Amino acid sequence: MGKQYIIVSSITYAYKGKDILERKGCKAFIEKAPRNISECGCLYSLVVRGCTLEKAVSLIKAANIKIIRTGSDENDLS
Repeated sequence: MGKQYIIVSSITYAYKGKDILERKGCKAFIEKAPRNISECGCLYSLVVRGCTLEKAVSLIKAANIKIIRTGSDENDLS
């Protein structure tokens, strides 16, 4: 399985999202969003491992963190 991404609008939301995911048993890392997504360089991505992308998105949305895009290396970010 390739990397699974959740793109958020700020480093603050990325850290909040990481904390939420890790408390629920999902491993998450913070990276700058891929260049093809964030030409201005201001978006951040949560790279999710240890749980499904669907579960991670659900947890992030429940915390009222706005998601810009989601996806993985295996399919385009949407």
